Amino acid sequence: MNGDDHSFYTGEKTMPTVLREDRDGVAIITLNRPAEYNALDDTLMRELDTVTAAVSADADIRTILITGAGKGFCSGAQLGGDLFESGADIGARMRRHLHPTLERLRAGRIPVVTAVNGAAAGAGVGLALAGDIVFAARSARFILSFARLGAALDAGTSLLVQRAIGVPRARALALLAEPLDARQAADWGLIWRCVDDDQLGDEALHVARHLAGGPSLGLGMIKTQLNNAWATSLAETLDHEADTQSLAFITGDLKEGYRAFLEKRPPVFRGR
Repeated sequence: MNGDDHSFYTGEKTMPTVLREDRDGVAIITLNRPAEYNALDDTLMRELDTVTAAVSADADIRTILITGAGKGFCSGAQLGGDLFESGADIGARMRRHLHPTLERLRAGRIPVVTAVNGAAAGAGVGLALAGDIVFAARSARFILSFARLGAALDAGTSLLVQRAIGVPRARALALLAEPLDARQAADWGLIWRCVDDDQLGDEALHVARHLAGGPSLGLGMIKTQLNNAWATSLAETLDHEADTQSLAFITGDLKEGYRAFLEKRPPVFRGR
C-alpha cells in the first residue's frame, strides 16, 4: 500500500472505475474515482456489481478486500451528478446494481475485509459495513450525511449501523449527520479496528490472507449462521447450528484441522 494515496493496486486497470487484483486467493477491489473521493455514479455501481459478481463466482478466490483509491473510501452519491436528478427513479437505480452488490458481499460465502482509507459518507458507510471485518485508517471518518441533503438513509445503513452500535447512537448519527472518527467508531463497535494510516494496507491484507488460508467451507457456513441468527428464535438457531455442524463434520477441511491439532502442526485447508 502506498502511504501517499492509500492504494493497494499495482496491476493493470480492469475497469475504468473499479480495479481488481488477485493475490494469494485474495481479490483486492479498489474503487477508482479518486478525484471524486470514489463517489457513486451509475458507472461505478454497475462496474462494482460486475466485479463482485465475477469474484464471487471465482473458485480460486477465498477472500475479498475492498478499499478506495486516493484520499477517500467512498463519499456516497456523486454530488452534482445524474443520480441527484433521478427523482423517484433513484430507488430503481439503486436496486439495479447497488443492492445486489451489498447483498452479495454481506450474505455471500466469501469473507469480506474492508479497508476504509478515508471518509466514508452516505452510501459509502453502507458499503464499508458490508464487510465482515472492517479496518479504518486513523484519519478516516464515517458520516451518515443524508440529513444534510434532505435525503433518507440507504445502502443498508438503517439496519447495519443500529445493529453495530445500538439505537441511541445510530439515531443521533443519522439525525445530526455528525462525523464519527475511526477511533470512536472502533470504540463503539461500528468497525473491527482503527490503525495508523500507513499500516492500513498491511493490516488489512494480512487478515485477508489469513482468511484466504482458512477453511473456506466452514467460514462460509459461519457467515450464513451469523446472518440467519438475526432473524430467528433461539430454538431455530440451535436447529440451524446442528444442521450446519453436521455438514461441517463431513468436510475434508474439518478432518485436516483435527489431524493438524493432534500432530501439532498448522493445518493446510483445501476448501473441500
